[in-house]
Amino acid sequence: MEQMTLSEIARAVHGRLLHTEGTAFIDTVSTDSRQADGSTLFVALKGERFDGHDFIGGFYQGGGAAVISERETEGPVILVEDTRLALGALAKYYRRKFNLPVIGITGSVGKTSTRRMIESVLSAAGEVCGTQGNLNNDIGLPRTLLTLERAHQYAVIEMGMNHAGEIRYLTNITRPDIAVITNVGTAHIGNLGSREAILRAKLEILEGLAPGGLALLNGDDERLYAQKFKLPCRAMYYGIHNPACDLTARDVACGALESRFRVGRDAFAVHAPGEHHVYNALAAIATGVAFELPMIDIQKGVENFRPADMRQTMIDIGGVRIIEDCYNANADSMLAALAVLAASDMGGPSGTGGRKIAVLGDMLELGEFTQAEHRRVGGCAARHGIDLLVTVGEYAAAIAETAMAGGVSAICVTDNRAALGAVLGLLRPGDTILVKASRSAKFEEISRGLQAFLINSL
Repeated sequence: MEQMTLSEIARAVHGRLLHTEGTAFIDTVSTDSRQADGSTLFVALKGERFDGHDFIGGFYQGGGAAVISERETEGPVILVEDTRLALGALAKYYRRKFNLPVIGITGSVGKTSTRRMIESVLSAAGEVCGTQGNLNNDIGLPRTLLTLERAHQYAVIEMGMNHAGEIRYLTNITRPDIAVITNVGTAHIGNLGSREAILRAKLEILEGLAPGGLALLNGDDERLYAQKFKLPCRAMYYGIHNPACDLTARDVACGALESRFRVGRDAFAVHAPGEHHVYNALAAIATGVAFELPMIDIQKGVENFRPADMRQTMIDIGGVRIIEDCYNANADSMLAALAVLAASDMGGPSGTGGRKIAVLGDMLELGEFTQAEHRRVGGCAARHGIDLLVTVGEYAAAIAETAMAGGVSAICVTDNRAALGAVLGLLRPGDTILVKASRSAKFEEISRGLQAFLINSL
């Protein structure tokens, strides 16, 4: 973060600066009171299970410079009515200090992989500031923007949501020059009520688009393509199956470990399996084209991409492949992961190919659509001919029930330990195991247990 004075920050957040002498400079804004030094500003946020105001004393004792607080303190403080809104206001003010292209990304599935793909492409042209981890909400996004520095030439910002109005708030802070919408799926449909409502929520990103800005949209998504002549900005559509798209992937070949395709005469390779990664790459290619980057640099950027940890990470140990996809789950990402599992082949001991095993857990925030969405996943498992299905949780039992009706062998258990035991009892050389559920299910416990067993068996 570039240095700012406390008085400048107070003006940016419309707060009252109290208990200070002289000019204090801030170069770090933190929401963690343990990060305390003479140039750090602590924002005392309030959550469901904590109140940052309780840690202000410890922050001062640790040498922290000042706090943004809803309560008056004995040390240097910027007094505000709402610390969460103050954090957003500060990020909005700070972002406008920088005259650089900003790319905002939202969508039901693929935000993080698309963001990382775009970062990989743009890195050939300059330093990129990007969202770290899952910092894509009303707390994480401001924290990302507050790490901008003069050395950065691009910023790629991910925007998550689970309620209407959240993207509107985030895009108003970010003010993107390019807005990417990856798709409109069923994630958080329990909160929003319908895909049409999800579409409206995703389109909120366009409300913060800078004048003359560009929207990059998935043209194979029927709901997004239907907006073609209704959008308030320039738009470019990318896709695989819709020939009317501005940027179309052809000769798509998705193997067990990589995906290859062509755009016009140019060939691309993504070191990650699945058609969904082709869509991610198309968004990155469209971004590179919009910034007039050399095609060879765009090709290298796509090829240099690697998935983030716990997002379809391929782990091969002792003739067994684990597809660790434990970061999050909704029906659309489950279907994409099952397609990757179906295409993966370690090869059995006799060369006839190994079995496909899926360990799947509950999908959350689906409301009245919970049963239907889990059954949709079960039907997909049957269509792909998955050999064995292990489900964990009350909701996921509907996956097993539907899959069994389609001829899949299935086991239903209630916890991760039982799931691990079930898989270990049936495991054979050549098997490929997909491990996927919503983040709160902590399915990495199953993946790590499998890895430990396989390593000890070598």
